[in-house]
Amino acid sequence: MEHTKIRYELRRSKKPAIEWTPEEREALIEAVFDGMSEGKTLSETVSDYSVSEGTVRRWITKDEDLFWEYLAARALMAQSLAEEALRIARHTSNTSVTADRVKIDALQWAATKMNPREFGDKQLIQQEGKQTVEIRVVEEEPVLKSIGGSSTLQKLNAG
Repeated sequence: MEHTKIRYELRRSKKPAIEWTPEEREALIEAVFDGMSEGKTLSETVSDYSVSEGTVRRWITKDEDLFWEYLAARALMAQSLAEEALRIARHTSNTSVTADRVKIDALQWAATKMNPREFGDKQLIQQEGKQTVEIRVVEEEPVLKSIGGSSTLQKLNAG
């Protein structure tokens, strides 16, 4: 009974959903991509709008073209985060070295996750071209053990 009451109160406290026009969605998603290219997180970008990060993610994943743009924006965001890590490293001092190390590690981790091909620890070596493998089959005469003084082959030929 208590469980049902809590559910009812949660439903009543929810704000009504805002209906976004396609143009408004497109403008918001463009703002998200611009923010990502500047190194801002999705939550930082949408904080000025009345929309949740989950809603924007659903919009992006429903449209294949938007999803590819999102992946490109993540690569740009990784670039921005790596540059920020370098900026922090260049301006670190003896008094801020510990705090700066934590920031740099977090930025490096995020850049690695967003663009592992460029910032990952694993290096992939790809070889392009064709290789030819030649297989030769060589048939040899079977070596048969002799049984009782005469070879098995002689017995088979005689029989």
